[in-house]
Amino acid sequence: MAAGLLIGTLALFSVRAAAQYRPHTYLFADCNYYAATAVSLVYDHDLDLRNQLRGGLRFHGGQIALGRDGAWYPMHPILMPIAAAPFLAAFGLPGLLVFNLLTLSGLALVLMRLARPLATPPAAAAAALTLILGTFVRRYDYNFSPDLFATLLVSLGVLAFVRGRDATGGVLLGLSVAAKLTHLFLLPFVLLYAGACRGRNRAARAAAAALPPLLCLMALNWLHFGSPWTTSYDVNVSTAGGTVSLFSHRAFFDQNVITGLAGELFDLQRGLLWTAPALLLAVPGFVLLLRRLPREGLLLLGLSEFLILLFATYRFWAASHYGNRFLMPVVAFASPAVALVFDHAAQWLRRRSDGAPLAVAGEAASHAGGGGAP
Repeated sequence: MAAGLLIGTLALFSVRAAAQYRPHTYLFADCNYYAATAVSLVYDHDLDLRNQLRGGLRFHGGQIALGRDGAWYPMHPILMPIAAAPFLAAFGLPGLLVFNLLTLSGLALVLMRLARPLATPPAAAAAALTLILGTFVRRYDYNFSPDLFATLLVSLGVLAFVRGRDATGGVLLGLSVAAKLTHLFLLPFVLLYAGACRGRNRAARAAAAALPPLLCLMALNWLHFGSPWTTSYDVNVSTAGGTVSLFSHRAFFDQNVITGLAGELFDLQRGLLWTAPALLLAVPGFVLLLRRLPREGLLLLGLSEFLILLFATYRFWAASHYGNRFLMPVVAFASPAVALVFDHAAQWLRRRSDGAPLAVAGEAASHAGGGGAP
């Protein structure tokens, strides 16, 4: 069933992408800068974007990081352009769309794996498809989406942790930070979870495994900007009023949290209520999950609520073409909860049809070989 889900998702969205394909139309907004980084890596063998971007600092200053040597380094994380570079080299710019479709299909598979030990294979697959087709995630298929890529990595990391593979989870969470800097704040949650479930030694092992990607990021910061603590989001360029000055995105996390939450939930174009209605299934699902596996339920719920609150304070939380791309991991973390709802509903229907007593949600999956944490 896992292979069928992967192939089916890839086929579905490939047909959709082919139907609307026009050269370069899948590259818009920030995607252009990720693509420029991949082009610079493949053809110039460097990270200086001055050869790729035309128009000067007036047009691009807010989207580049000014290096201490005057180079225009990518403001955005470089892990996705590195991962997509072979596709660019093999297929040209359309290779970036191929990479995005594979990322989306891989995410569907990971969502099924995340839910599988708690639910039967059909329920886990149904949850994965529902959360992709029933949320804004589906609108990021025809794209070169950094949020899809970062969500895939963080979901893989969480999957490894809840299955007891702490070192693997640490590496994947560390890599997810290299794909999305705000994922750094998720590390304490999963380390606390590992410590609570398996002891301090396992948590320390996970932290050590996450360290190499973080050290690489710090080394890159030092090389480009003169300090390991200065990120690419701290040296952006403003040319307002004809004066060139630097600004940092850290200052943009200043919005009133209530205002931000209202927008994140109820905005007609980007609010979760309208653009991710499938998440409503996670409300009763998390009740079931917290009863069955309270630690895993608290981990997934805590990660989700933290991201919602964090980006509620971000001045530009609405910087998405549809839905709220910053909350894509929230969709992913809901997979076990939604799968439990589907399994519970299926058991209820079976009970109605044959009069058998209702089993505990997820029990069938345990007997089938899943058992334990998701």
